Amino acid sequence: MSAEPDDLLLYFRIDRLFAEYCACLDEDRLEDWPGLFIEDGVYRMVSRENHAHGFPIPLLLLDSRGMMLDRVHSLRHANIYQAHRYRHAISGVRITARHEDAIEAASSYIVVQTLGEGFTEVYQAGSYYDTLVDTPAGLRFRQRLVVYDTARVKTLLATPI
Repeated sequence: MSAEPDDLLLYFRIDRLFAEYCACLDEDRLEDWPGLFIEDGVYRMVSRENHAHGFPIPLLLLDSRGMMLDRVHSLRHANIYQAHRYRHAISGVRITARHEDAIEAASSYIVVQTLGEGFTEVYQAGSYYDTLVDTPAGLRFRQRLVVYDTARVKTLLATPI
């Protein structure tokens, strides 16, 4: 099965958005992260178990760019947490639906975390379920649903996944 040129371009655009998303979080450019969402964009993290059972209870819910900016501000100026770095790896990107005004995509992720002492470990793994929209600035997230497989989330969930 061969891909159409428009499909290849769309996958490339999605890949660039995902790469920028990872760079914002991995390179400590947190202030840029909310700009990857539309104004009323939603970032939601939920466990695989809750997602499978249809339970809407999230671990983290940010339902506007303003809330995301507040989260970043609190991470920079109010919260106290151990110094850490993330490295994201995203794979298996699939376009799952196309609508007139949006694209749905799904992918897998793994995040490793390095603490201040230089110790690195797998921090979390799971799936992203995204609704993307075209804007004058390029593709942006209308919603990023983070469904984590990791059964026990460590207490240090400061930076978004």
